Amino acid sequence: MRRYIAFIIMLAACSTSWGAESDKNFSGEVRLLSHYVEYGLSQSNKSPALQGDFWFNLGPQFRAGVAGSSVNYENTNEHFNLQLKADLKIEISTISELHLNYAKSQYYDQGHRNGNILGVHLKLWDYRVTYDSFSNWEGTEHASSRFGFGKKMTVLTNWTWDTEVGYNTPDVSSISSYFDARTGLGRKFGPIFLEGSVTGTSAGSDFEHGEGDFFFILSAMAEL
Repeated sequence: MRRYIAFIIMLAACSTSWGAESDKNFSGEVRLLSHYVEYGLSQSNKSPALQGDFWFNLGPQFRAGVAGSSVNYENTNEHFNLQLKADLKIEISTISELHLNYAKSQYYDQGHRNGNILGVHLKLWDYRVTYDSFSNWEGTEHASSRFGFGKKMTVLTNWTWDTEVGYNTPDVSSISSYFDARTGLGRKFGPIFLEGSVTGTSAGSDFEHGEGDFFFILSAMAEL
């Protein structure tokens, strides 16, 4: 835990100068989370996680990048997730844009959760409508789809309130379709964005190790 904190502090201290001096074709961010939860399901077994996203902008509409995160699961040796990502942006109007996403997800060192993720994300004003398809959902070797609806808005002058609800349809006989929800309130302090959020699912009892329970998460993020 101490090395995670030291790492994020060093990145935060450098982020202002990096943002000023780096090539505009490069962007990224690093995050430290008290608990890594994705779409309502725990990915770090209730332990902290360190993450990073790095993008190369190859023009006004296309970018490619890599993302990494520490992970932790019950009864496995998977400790790191690496994703190779691509994103195509289609501007529909001055207030709306469509993103077509692809990610090749690799887990180390066993790889039982390896798979592909396809996404179609529509942004309209502060709203977003998303569709994601997972080829190997939660390492089950079965597919799943998720439909999401979210909104990000500014409250109390300089706080950001971000909420999203998703509907998941895993092709797994032991788990029925379920909802996930997340809401978070955060604010930027210097180069660091701090947020507290709550997340959970409607099918917590369907997951053997409590992966879909309700969780409270603290996170710190710095842009590069």
